[in-house]
Amino acid sequence: MTVSIEKEPFTEALFAQMLPLARKCWHESTEAKGTSCAFYGERDFEIMPNLEKFLELHKAGAMLVITVRDGGTLVGYVEGFTYRSLHHKDILGGIGDVMYLEPPYRTYAAVLVARFEEEMTALGAAIIGWPTTAHGPVYRILEARGFVGDDIVMEKRLNKDTSCALPPP
Repeated sequence: MTVSIEKEPFTEALFAQMLPLARKCWHESTEAKGTSCAFYGERDFEIMPNLEKFLELHKAGAMLVITVRDGGTLVGYVEGFTYRSLHHKDILGGIGDVMYLEPPYRTYAAVLVARFEEEMTALGAAIIGWPTTAHGPVYRILEARGFVGDDIVMEKRLNKDTSCALPPP
């Protein structure tokens, strides 16, 4: 096992490598969230991330991707963003959006989070927010690194007549 953890630019090629892992993450989080999700019972569709928006955020210098590779093969990643706070204009914030590691590589999770923190600090972020479920493994890792539960995100499904699934191609 030759594992490397590196910051990489977000590109269409990297997106193509990340997408299968993102879909695995989606399915795992569906099981973990259960009834605590507003889309409970309706998360059985494939996600299709907004590539154009990700590329736009990367071009603006607001996207951060840290990859975990084994011999060049992508086995995990964390991605997040920087933003200017709407409530404190002088504060640059960071947000951890998604982290996924293939099961044999999950021992690298804390190292991956630490690297994400280092890179966010280097970008000038003063704070990192990281939405996560309170009973999941990411929560425990973040808590061990000094993150605190500040707010909780409440969800409510507004239009139950609209399917979450993508239309057939």
